Amino acid sequence: MALAQNQALERQFLSFINKEQLFAQTDCILLAISGGLDSVGMAELFRLAGFRYGIAHVNFQLRGTDSDQDEAFVKALAERHGVRFHTVRLPAKQEADQRGISTQMAARQLRYAWFEQVAREFGYSGIATAHHQDDVLETILLNLVRGTGLTGLRGIPIKNGLIIRPLWFANRDSIAEYISQNGLAWREDSSNASNHYRRNQLRHQLIPVLKEMNPNLLQTLQTTVARIQSAGVLVDQEIRRSWDTLAIPSPGGFLLSIEQLLAQNEWEYRLSEWLKPFGFQYVQISPLAEAVRADGFGQKFYSASHQVIRDREFLRIETRQSASFQPIVLDAVPLDDVFVCDQFSLRFKVIDPSDDFRIPTSSHIACLDADRLEWPLTIRLWQTGDRFRPLGMTGNQTVGNFLTNRKVSLADRRSAWVVVSGEKIAWLIGYRTDDRFRITEQTRKMVKIERLDL
Repeated sequence: MALAQNQALERQFLSFINKEQLFAQTDCILLAISGGLDSVGMAELFRLAGFRYGIAHVNFQLRGTDSDQDEAFVKALAERHGVRFHTVRLPAKQEADQRGISTQMAARQLRYAWFEQVAREFGYSGIATAHHQDDVLETILLNLVRGTGLTGLRGIPIKNGLIIRPLWFANRDSIAEYISQNGLAWREDSSNASNHYRRNQLRHQLIPVLKEMNPNLLQTLQTTVARIQSAGVLVDQEIRRSWDTLAIPSPGGFLLSIEQLLAQNEWEYRLSEWLKPFGFQYVQISPLAEAVRADGFGQKFYSASHQVIRDREFLRIETRQSASFQPIVLDAVPLDDVFVCDQFSLRFKVIDPSDDFRIPTSSHIACLDADRLEWPLTIRLWQTGDRFRPLGMTGNQTVGNFLTNRKVSLADRRSAWVVVSGEKIAWLIGYRTDDRFRITEQTRKMVKIERLDL
């Protein structure tokens, strides 16, 4: 019986990969392995299937010796499998403090950025994570609790760029049974038992009740998600079609006829989707829509990079005019603030680090080793192809990928600036300093740069 169950999961695994065309037999896949039950099961399925793969593990150093033991466990697992092992230690807590986000969100973004860096460097065709149906359900419920649109109801995609999820078809119980029957060792994260996190509250308190109401909840979930995803494709197509029909290109932006806009079904929703690429949030749509209805001539609404103006006959979507987008070159540390653009200025200060000096955690402050800086410094908008080495990472990454991995909006991406030392980016302003300019015990003098929002 146990053998039949194991073979059933293995057959479903192969069938799912073929059905979704996740990768080819000849591809080499990077497996994201935490050491937990789900990822260990995924690694075993890859091994038995004879696929080509490597194993990657991130140590966030959040649980002391437990984190180090997880790393050692996964390294030993890779050695037993006879595959390449990649590991890194990333500062999730520091990243979270700098950006004012949760440690879990910071860890997720750092993890995926590093996985993609490893995949590019070593030629992996995809990055496999061990998300399964229970994770899909938890994600949808979390999105509902926080408030979401159609995108949030699609759950976790089976494939997203390099990321693939070959266990998407399975559930936690079937994977646990597979682990047990095969006598596989795995590591338990003690934080999974805590109800401190919202996901765990759903997992331990709400979902058991839902499963009592519908014992086939996870099976019906697959059908529901598939239907939502199909509906989402149709909605996206209609949003693009109607934008192409109504949007009139104009110098610096687009015009939308108010008469034609009001004639559209669900025009407020369409407008919210149209304005997303220009950096506008859903909460801004209600007052904008009220200005459309109330003939609010002359009213303006702003995102970081664009403005929408309510004219008599049109909504005008235009790029916001900046005081200066020209690069600024500094031959030495300035005595006064340096004006950069209409959104912020930079204040420079030279400091001799003392034993009790603590590097500020704010992402709006950069502390750079003065001896590593090459003058003059150039302050400019980032450009396609710019690369840097984010603090805490060992390899270079493009600025574009860094911002994408952190889900920075299109508008904010366009208005991101960098401090360049020689040929190297020393600071992606407001996001991350470059590891090559970090403060160490050997640092004798440092330059502190603080961004001041206007």
